[in-house]
Amino acid sequence: MQRHVLSKKDAKEFLGKVKQLYNLELEGTLEIGKEKKAVYYFVNGLLAFFNEDPPLPTVCGMVKLKVEMPYVVVDEGAVKAVTRGADLFVPGITEFHCQCRQGDYFAVKTKTGIPIAVMRALMDAETAQREKKGKFGENLHYMGDEIWEMCKGALKG
Repeated sequence: MQRHVLSKKDAKEFLGKVKQLYNLELEGTLEIGKEKKAVYYFVNGLLAFFNEDPPLPTVCGMVKLKVEMPYVVVDEGAVKAVTRGADLFVPGITEFHCQCRQGDYFAVKTKTGIPIAVMRALMDAETAQREKKGKFGENLHYMGDEIWEMCKGALKG
């Protein structure tokens, strides 16, 4: 992966997006990494965000930098499926902490509050709660995937 420090202009733009999206003030060295069509953002060496627009937090970023975003809580059966790369179905959701609309991004957490995935909503949360069936989220990144493998070592510090 090619990786370099962001210019002051690009860093300012990126930090502005992160503040606007996640109400988070970041400091330190910001790097960007590109591999094929993927874009990754590193904060002080931690792979903290992926995706260009909008930048989405990695599971590592959510844990280490305390990045908060709308989320759902899932049962143990869904935890197993999601951490193997499966999309999220409504019956596996036990709590909604988002007013997600179709196309919105959200985190998936365990009942103990541990983030395990980042997804894109495939239906509105209101519809999901009313109908109690269907595929709710497309899995974009999860604990155990390639992004996780690139960043999990930083969590030990």
